Amino acid sequence: MRNRTLVALAIAATVVLTACSSSSSSGSPSGAGLTGKTWQLTALTHRVANGLGVVPEADQANYTIEFKSDGNYQAKADCNQTSGTYTTTSDGGLTIEPGPTTLVACPEGSLSDQYIQGLGNASSYAIADSQLTIALKDGWTLVFK
Repeated sequence: MRNRTLVALAIAATVVLTACSSSSSSGSPSGAGLTGKTWQLTALTHRVANGLGVVPEADQANYTIEFKSDGNYQAKADCNQTSGTYTTTSDGGLTIEPGPTTLVACPEGSLSDQYIQGLGNASSYAIADSQLTIALKDGWTLVFK
């Protein structure tokens, strides 16, 4: 386990996050209300099972996403950084294509892996009362403030 952690740290030290450009013509890169803000994750929920629930307020700044108007995003996933592209549709559809991600082994209890996996499973979004909810293909949701 220690060697695996050291390898992950070495890989993470050499990863350079680069912006990826969106080439999709099926949607707009910037959905209404998504850009111009760094969103903090407040909850991971499931419509049937209760999911993982609320992210403690002290940890919310460790799970963020910022959607850029050019169709790129940058996110913090606890001890990792990730970036990629996204597209939206006029009816609230959202596709997120994860790109480069650091591979730091986060401490036990981290939501890093679930968060990054969730971003890649986005299907739609809604913004209401300054809260962003991203629905995932598998019934989960990511809730941000």
